[in-house]
Amino acid sequence: MAHVQERRRGALSSAIAAGVLGNSDESATAMFMDLDVLHGTIAALKRAPFPPGTLHTFAIKANPVGRVLELMRDAGLGAEVASLGELRQALACGFHPDRVVFDSPVKTREELRFALRAGVRLNLDNLQEVQRVAELLSAEPELLDSTTGGYSTAGPRLIGLRVNPQVGEGRIAALSTAGKVSKFGTPLLEHRRELLAAFADHPWINALHLHVGSQGVPLELTVEGVARVADLAAEVETAAAAASAAYGNGGGRRRIMALDIGGGLPVQYGDDDLGWLLGSANATAAAGSALAPPTETVVSIFERYASMLRQRLPYLFAGCDGSSGNEIAAAAATTNDTNLNRTPPTTNALTMAPQLVTEFGRCLVAKSVFAAGRVEYSKLCGGRRVVVSGLGGDLLLRAVYLPDTWPVRVELYDNAGHTKVCGTAASATDKGEVADDVAEADKSESSEPGSLLPTDVVGPLCFQGDRLAEAMLLPPAHPGDWIVVPDVGAYCLSMYSRYNSRCSPSVWGFWRRRQYATRQEETAAEVMPAVAAAVAPAAVTATPTEEGYSLPAVWAASSSSSRGEGGGGVEEASGQDYDFVLLRRGETVEEVLAFWNLV
Repeated sequence: MAHVQERRRGALSSAIAAGVLGNSDESATAMFMDLDVLHGTIAALKRAPFPPGTLHTFAIKANPVGRVLELMRDAGLGAEVASLGELRQALACGFHPDRVVFDSPVKTREELRFALRAGVRLNLDNLQEVQRVAELLSAEPELLDSTTGGYSTAGPRLIGLRVNPQVGEGRIAALSTAGKVSKFGTPLLEHRRELLAAFADHPWINALHLHVGSQGVPLELTVEGVARVADLAAEVETAAAAASAAYGNGGGRRRIMALDIGGGLPVQYGDDDLGWLLGSANATAAAGSALAPPTETVVSIFERYASMLRQRLPYLFAGCDGSSGNEIAAAAATTNDTNLNRTPPTTNALTMAPQLVTEFGRCLVAKSVFAAGRVEYSKLCGGRRVVVSGLGGDLLLRAVYLPDTWPVRVELYDNAGHTKVCGTAASATDKGEVADDVAEADKSESSEPGSLLPTDVVGPLCFQGDRLAEAMLLPPAHPGDWIVVPDVGAYCLSMYSRYNSRCSPSVWGFWRRRQYATRQEETAAEVMPAVAAAVAPAAVTATPTEEGYSLPAVWAASSSSSRGEGGGGVEEASGQDYDFVLLRRGETVEEVLAFWNLV
């Protein structure tokens, strides 16, 4: 498999040749999801040594496209949702209610009732919400019925309580949810007694939930947050065991059935390296990295995270290697390693560790998608070139409004998809270095047709700050060329701005044709080494056993789907070395106008 950037170039030129991109104004901007990379990322997650039975959910907020969700569902993932709209999208896309987790800091009574009736897992944000649910259940006790909504579950309805472990913030405060002050969860350090009382007063609360943050949050901080809430879970178990003994009933099932540890794995946006994400058996671990494993092998971030959790909280992994919970507890009690010396519950319930639940979003999809926008105009202005395309602050909202926090890489291709230059947006230092060049740049395009000049790459929105790159050294760009931005699979389309009433773009999935000549029969053993080969030139020896990728059969339906009109059927295309499938069509102007004219 070619290097990631070469795959991107190949997919772009194939899309142009196939007429998927650039043959009309409607296809002047589009997004492309590399299904090989997506499948490889999910496989890396599944290989990570989390406890058996762990429920991995996909955070829909990262990328709510229906067909992307169906791919996640078919890969065995659940869904994490944070609004009624996301909840209904998950159910419409076929996720079993027991594999849907509903988190939100502002669930109304009707939304809570809907969730309870639907049979999904529910995480309550705060103690007032606990009281609200208690009132609902008092009035409608049937809402706890495990067969509510037409689905039956093997155990009791899972209702958790979100806790803010208050471990501190990461590099990006806006994405850090476990600081001293947070809009999410009940603060652990201030309300530990009230949290324990909530479990004592409401037997239907049987899970705990936390989320430390995402981009900019180190794994060590996330693991510390999990450890603090795991300690609370141990206290709940001990209190429940003591209460059972006092009443002479001998105890029963464990009190905490699930521990939802949230998501929050950071993404490496600065380059095309996928070693940190997929793992590579032949790459060398980064020297001096605090997270690097003790061998020469680079492991995936999922494996690193699971290993760190197991080192810090071994009793949550009881039975993973044949050891009992009590054996692990004894080891934790006698070891001199403070990372293992947590206080486990003192009852035999330890031998049945709670189910772990994860809520990964960004790290599953960010690296698999690039966006392409056709260059419409190029001009010289004040000693710089200014290149205008359809990619800007509507789709790449964070990159435009917070460029220092969310810089993007910008690449330039010609009208056939051949590379002109690939690089990164100029930093403040870069801008100083090119200052001398600007004085020489104020001349006609024709005088130096191939010269590198400071270039602003700007978008279509009606404000000056709609800029993806400033003073980036680029060769001339012409109408019909292509601006490409990698790593836009997460929190781009889902944050699309309605400013200027522009149409959101289509989303295409693609794969390299030779790898999927027999899609139904091919195994991941053939696919994954090729995906991992994008990490480094060295051969990869890993041989995963997961089933190969295939398009969901439901896509072949010729009529509208349950998600709405126009959701059925499969539109596919082929060009050069890559095949394409439409995951989401772009909006029409009429649909945008309908948004503003709802009366």
